[in-house]
Amino acid sequence: MLAFMSYQTEEREIAAGVAALLGSLGVPAFMAHEHIEVSMQWRDEILRQVGLADLFVPILSQRYYASIWCKQESGIAAFRRMTIIPLSLDGSIPQGAINHIQSTLLQGGRATYEQILPGLASHDVAFAINAATALIAGSRSFRSAEYHFQLILPYLARATDRQIVELLQIAHHNDQVAHASLCAREYLPPLMRTHGHLLPPEVRGGLEQVLVQYSAPPPVAR
Repeated sequence: MLAFMSYQTEEREIAAGVAALLGSLGVPAFMAHEHIEVSMQWRDEILRQVGLADLFVPILSQRYYASIWCKQESGIAAFRRMTIIPLSLDGSIPQGAINHIQSTLLQGGRATYEQILPGLASHDVAFAINAATALIAGSRSFRSAEYHFQLILPYLARATDRQIVELLQIAHHNDQVAHASLCAREYLPPLMRTHGHLLPPEVRGGLEQVLVQYSAPPPVAR
């Protein structure tokens, strides 16, 4: 999966931050000011890159719509029926051929996984699930494990058996996931009930031992 960043020149640092977030999800993002050599025919290269990309990510603003090039890029994306993830800097909404798509506001000029993942899922839900799973696997604290797990919840109903099993195996190998309170009490038990039988016995047994600790009622205060 490839993304094309569409932005006004003065907002390229914000676009670069979004591109970095996409990169952390395994989605390379093309940025004209970073990837086009000075000697190249930039217009032809931009058209080529729009043609190669799966996702179109415009950074909307008043400046964006003052640029004829930005408006043309969004028109091309609509014509190609690309998956479009509009992000707004100042409350500007999609216009023209993409006005049927809802944008989300970048707080402080920074995108979040919650703003990006729905677009990825609309294009390829299996890819989005795998990307969120990789974030869960990399969790280094209880809080980050809970946050990352919340990202995948809307898509679990469309996950394959293999993806659910992988998620449970990650929880077994990463204590930050298995012992995070919300994961242990709410997120993992339903998956264990439906897919625990598909796990290797040692993995299933290890997870069951952890989860049973969190399923017990708290001691009564005396």
